[in-house]
Amino acid sequence: MAETEALLAAPVLDGSGRRVLVTGCGGLLGSKLLAALTTQPNWVALGTGRQLQRDPRLPPVPYFPCELRDGTAVARVVAEAAPDVVIHTAAMTDVDGCERDPEAAWALNVGVAEHLARACAAVGALLIHLSTEYVFDGQRGPYRENDPPNPLSVYGRTKLVSEQRVAALCPRWLVARTTVLFGYAPTARPNFALWLLDRLRRGETCRVVADQIGSPTLADNLAAMLLALIVAGAEGVVHTVGATRISRLGFARLLAEAFGFAPERVQPISTAELRQPAPRPLNAGLLTERYEALCPTVPPWPLPMAIDYLRADLARATP
Repeated sequence: MAETEALLAAPVLDGSGRRVLVTGCGGLLGSKLLAALTTQPNWVALGTGRQLQRDPRLPPVPYFPCELRDGTAVARVVAEAAPDVVIHTAAMTDVDGCERDPEAAWALNVGVAEHLARACAAVGALLIHLSTEYVFDGQRGPYRENDPPNPLSVYGRTKLVSEQRVAALCPRWLVARTTVLFGYAPTARPNFALWLLDRLRRGETCRVVADQIGSPTLADNLAAMLLALIVAGAEGVVHTVGATRISRLGFARLLAEAFGFAPERVQPISTAELRQPAPRPLNAGLLTERYEALCPTVPPWPLPMAIDYLRADLARATP
């Protein structure tokens, strides 16, 4: 455990006094970014979210309440915060929810990105926009940054258009595509890993799709990768995912075994059997050669190491 934590914390990523505003700072990735920014040297961490006040469980950083769908409010908050970098983690990520309510998905995923791109352009800030492997159709994964996108769902289409709008509206931009984000944060909604572990602890047998392949990504590792990209001066599209490409079933069984449950309690099911509203890219996953060339000292983590860190994180959180 100690070796895993030491590897995640190294190397030192000096912020050189950069001011970084994190949208969605109470979510899983947002809270991990605030933690990284306040423990690494010479960063000024700033947070924004819908809540009127910062959640006291988050690091004590300057907080700017903002309704991100309001372009005037976004411009005002970005001007007041005066960031060098904005990391945009807030989004409508419920894939089936986007399919059911495309109007909300376009407003939250495209409209908000446009507001932030214009606001960052006005103050000269770098906008780091989080995106997804769902911009691809999952026919020929894993994918490189320059592979042609072909989203299958409303969610995927909104994220692809948001990438394009950020690039068109903001002179300094970076799109960081990721997928299957997991980890623990007290202020964040449960993710796939925590959902699975909760059901296993309650003695249930879980059914998990065997035909969806991706690159599970520990939020702590992703936060470190994003800071490394800032230090490296990176721009453009970069894939930022964990180092292991695996089926969702394989991921679930590794989690079960690592936490002391019989892997056989996780049973396979096909995506078609679930009859979900939104189609999924099946043979997906992202390749990280570009990221690794830019930031060789902060590598993507193999899944067993990431799960080991999650175990330590959950142990620290348990009284």
